[in-house]
Amino acid sequence: MLKPELLEEYRSRHGSFEALGRALHARLEEVLSLGGVKVHAVSYRVKAPESLAGKLARPDKTYQRLDDVTDLIGLRVITWFEDSIEQVARQVEEGFRVDMDRSVDKRSLQEPSSFGYRSLHYVCRPPEELLVGHPEWDWPFEIQIRTILQHAWAEMEHDLGYKSPESVPRPVRRRFSRLAGLLEIADHELVELRRTMESYAQQARQPVGLEQGHVELDTVLLGPLARSVPVVELDATLAGRLGKRLEDTLFYPDYVVRMLSSVELRRPSSVLQQLVPFSARMMDFAERYFRFTQEAWSFGGRDFGDVRRGYSLVLLAHWQALCGSELELHRVERMTDFYRKVDYPNDVHEARRVARLFVRSFADWKQG
Repeated sequence: MLKPELLEEYRSRHGSFEALGRALHARLEEVLSLGGVKVHAVSYRVKAPESLAGKLARPDKTYQRLDDVTDLIGLRVITWFEDSIEQVARQVEEGFRVDMDRSVDKRSLQEPSSFGYRSLHYVCRPPEELLVGHPEWDWPFEIQIRTILQHAWAEMEHDLGYKSPESVPRPVRRRFSRLAGLLEIADHELVELRRTMESYAQQARQPVGLEQGHVELDTVLLGPLARSVPVVELDATLAGRLGKRLEDTLFYPDYVVRMLSSVELRRPSSVLQQLVPFSARMMDFAERYFRFTQEAWSFGGRDFGDVRRGYSLVLLAHWQALCGSELELHRVERMTDFYRKVDYPNDVHEARRVARLFVRSFADWKQG
């Protein structure tokens, strides 16, 4: 039954709870940052007096004191991946005074045949350092940890009015269960995808296999390709000629890969093969290329900050596109297609304008 004295006490202390909520939120963000844990979001809310009134009036709950209500302040951590929940939990246990008797891991309690979101709930008290200047802040609060998909499911349940299995008509319970199962599978698959990508990136960092003909170029493999001896030498030569420093940062990997793919250089081995004839003529080509960029976009070689690694591959892609034909008409068409794929997918007229400027800049260029 509703106890008016508890509600009145809460109303009188609501401002203090708001201040405590802000302090706890800042503390939780600090704890996660110091622990090196990356999450999607950290939020908090202080229960509205009206919400507390509804909670105190529930017939299935009895609260003798105000601190029997553990969610007057609620913090929520939303992680990207399911396995990050354990990382967050470790930081919470180290950074706060956790009431293990009242904390619960709802993930382990869920029945195999049930449906609903699963999350980890800690009941905590503020760390001692927060109480030094505010002894009145020694109140329980909750920290809820869930993945972004679990959060989405909980929000949808709330919007649909689902509070418990009994609140869902039996004909649609099966559909709820199926949907929840799909989200659970998605959570697991996202973790596996991340692990697969990390493993792939680790293998790609090994300086072997670029010459193998079956290896497809992507933004991960562009790293070792840009750090291979032929590319490093060309980048260094270009930077030296421009009077710039060679950065270690790659030049926009997705853009470079798109450029190379548009001229059929889809494998690292193909790129390395084409660098052999290109390297002898790169500086002559670069000089004309930067005259073209100055005319087309008012941006020349001297306008660079420093030269990023892999920029010589940008020049290689243009060289490959240009040298596919001797006739000017065919060169314009070829370069138009190149710029449409790379820079102007929705503006063929601009792609053609830039292509004509490019071809004009190489009017007397000889392929040999």
